[in-house]
Amino acid sequence: MNLYRGLSGEALALVRQHQDVVDRLPRTFLVNTLTEIEKWPTLFDPEQAYFRALFAELAALDASDFRQVFGSLADFEARTGCDRVKGDGPEVLQSRLLNHLQRQGQYAAWRREIDALFQRLEPRVEARLNTDRAPRLVVILYEEGIAIERETLWKRFRSLGTRVPLDLAGAQARDPFVRALFTGRPPGDGSGATLFEVLSQKSGFTPLSAWILEAGDSLCSLREQAGHSDCATGLSYARLRAYRERLAEAIYTKVTSGGVRGPQELAAWMKTLELDEGGKPVHPDPKVAAFMRDILLSGSGTLIINNTFVEWGAVQALRRVQPQLVVARFGVRDKMKPFSSLLLFSKPRPTDQIPILQDPLGSFIDVELLSYYIWLNAEEVPANRQNTLYLLLADGVDEMLAVLPASRQLPAPRRATLMDVAATMAHRLGVQLPGSPGKPIWDV
Repeated sequence: MNLYRGLSGEALALVRQHQDVVDRLPRTFLVNTLTEIEKWPTLFDPEQAYFRALFAELAALDASDFRQVFGSLADFEARTGCDRVKGDGPEVLQSRLLNHLQRQGQYAAWRREIDALFQRLEPRVEARLNTDRAPRLVVILYEEGIAIERETLWKRFRSLGTRVPLDLAGAQARDPFVRALFTGRPPGDGSGATLFEVLSQKSGFTPLSAWILEAGDSLCSLREQAGHSDCATGLSYARLRAYRERLAEAIYTKVTSGGVRGPQELAAWMKTLELDEGGKPVHPDPKVAAFMRDILLSGSGTLIINNTFVEWGAVQALRRVQPQLVVARFGVRDKMKPFSSLLLFSKPRPTDQIPILQDPLGSFIDVELLSYYIWLNAEEVPANRQNTLYLLLADGVDEMLAVLPASRQLPAPRRATLMDVAATMAHRLGVQLPGSPGKPIWDV
């Protein structure tokens, strides 16, 4: 049984360096760790740093600490016979172990063991990480067309945020709103560099330092207008339509051909699924290309619902990449279709098809919850915790909600312009927007 087949480069060197402790790990923990580091070439820098810290902490555990962290899981595996399960390679063994636990009705109990183990282990690993404490900014936008209900807008943030009245000054429509917000120039002024362009000139900034996740493509279009498409990593659900359809078609064909025997086997196969766009990669950065595929195939509903794609993409970027800037722009989703045509990777029958209609009110209900999920998940990441400014805005709405680092409350601020908001974002990230008349609202 070769558990290390598929490992190479730094991932294999990491295992070999800590072989003594690796050989002592409970089997289910070991194979899950190995399947993750098999993806080493597509892991982002914070993910690779996490695994280095994990193996260093494992190697530092003495016998007593090792028993404290892993003893309960080891006992569980002995009771359930996990040590008798064999498999050549970590993915095969992982699949067989999960099948074994499910047949015994022990899967839920195993998940509880794993969760308890990480509650003991994670603080130790986090203490080893040199967390980048650079100021961070998350901007959450509601696109024009979402049916905003002012009396309930951002209600989940009421105890956390500060509301800022805005003077839109002619920037009520989508395009002027977005341009003023990200250039700091008055509506009607088509000049000026975007925040993304300015950040790209900052020392140490790379396209992975700023992420755009959006349902439409207004931000990606703004980023490209000056010929600087590489100044931020932008993923647009609308622009990925052809890629999404090819993914769904490939999986539908795989399932209907009888090539998989269950959901776990399907999940394992999907991890290997790679599609291009007419012979070209879906993204020039292979890590981002793998990220896109993972978002569309691992998130619940991300392949068929635009706002779910935005939320899950933002959450995963905040966790995996830990950029200094994330902009999540929600849009109007389509009305939900009959269940028979929403089955993932299915093809609806002609009798199931109905005209595509948008659902502005349903979109508002969704994005209110999805915005809160972004904040909740971001604050679980040490690099973001108590170190991130969150700004929530909606096209045409003369109000902004700000959640300050550590959820600090401030006295009600003055009425601000979109140029002031732009200056606040730039100031937070340590840059200035050239030619902008805006003034930062706070020194955050």
